[in-house]
Amino acid sequence: MRGKVAVLTVALTLLLAGCRLFDQRMCTLNLVSGISVQVRDSVTGALAASGAKLVARSSIYADSMSYPSGHPEMDARSLTGANEHAGVFTVTITKAGYRDWTRNDVRVTGDECHVNTTELAALLQPLP
Repeated sequence: MRGKVAVLTVALTLLLAGCRLFDQRMCTLNLVSGISVQVRDSVTGALAASGAKLVARSSIYADSMSYPSGHPEMDARSLTGANEHAGVFTVTITKAGYRDWTRNDVRVTGDECHVNTTELAALLQPLP
């Protein structure tokens, strides 16, 4: 019994030392959005993603996402973009009946595995 415990102890010690020696990180296969925008009506405060479109542009990358109009169940969801892309973005939200909403210099950072999601809130102003 002592021999088995000693072997397991040595094996565990070598495994942990190897992890520290190489400092390897296990990355997941999850897709992470760099930008997440919750869309609301600025007058009522109601969620308003249905029918809205997000465009995220950097100097070397562009991405867009939209939900179809007429689907109020989509209102509670956030529009997302810049999947696994770090950088500095201009983010624009457009929706029929509202003024365009834009934020410049939106920074998305990342690590060795994924980006860190930058969360924004877009308050859309209804057109007169």
